[in-house]
Amino acid sequence: MSALVRVLLAGDRAITRAGIRAVLDRDPVIEVAGEAVDAAEAEARAAGLRPHVVLVDAQSPGLDAARLAAALAARTKNGAPGVLLMVQGTDEAVRRALRAGARGVVLSSATPAQLLSAVHMTAAGYAVLEADGPPAAAAEGQTRPASPCRHGTDEERARAALLTRREREVLTLLARGLSNAEVSAELVLGESTVKSHVQHLLDKLELRNRVHAVIYAHRTGLVPAACGCAGVRRTAV
Repeated sequence: MSALVRVLLAGDRAITRAGIRAVLDRDPVIEVAGEAVDAAEAEARAAGLRPHVVLVDAQSPGLDAARLAAALAARTKNGAPGVLLMVQGTDEAVRRALRAGARGVVLSSATPAQLLSAVHMTAAGYAVLEADGPPAAAAEGQTRPASPCRHGTDEERARAALLTRREREVLTLLARGLSNAEVSAELVLGESTVKSHVQHLLDKLELRNRVHAVIYAHRTGLVPAACGCAGVRRTAV
């Protein structure tokens, strides 16, 4: 079984946190480790829970996303979690948070599949800047790559050629946030058959787990709508 991606939700709007939790609970690889209503509580809970991702409702009136991002980015012991901002659009508060160390943004209008993909990408050390989100220039030091990243390397494309049509379909659905049961229903296959396809595609692509499969699918362009290609880059972890 793939390692869990631990997520801490931060935001002072309870109904928003509940909605986000409902989406994240759909993914068997994601675990909502806890919730916090302000930056101070989020920082304290992050120290104890050690999440991989802190998902921040950046529209929360009582939460300073920039302060939280800076505090978490300064962590060195046990590693710093990736801060992912859920935003309605570009504003100065979002720009400050990105400059302070937030790893990326996802629009509040994103689909559940896009949100799940953004969480996986953030956990894996990628900065996610949606195509419709804040421009790269808004965050000093958050420059986008000169060429699109979603096409992957020559080696990645060569490995992709080894996949059967069905394996490519399964990989695309995994990257969009579907569980094995949901892939089974979507493709009208038995769940055991889906599991077999997942293992085969991981073996062919030389990937360790589903999280790496999500990253691979984005890099090679199987699910370009979920990340906006030019808005994803690898950061140091």
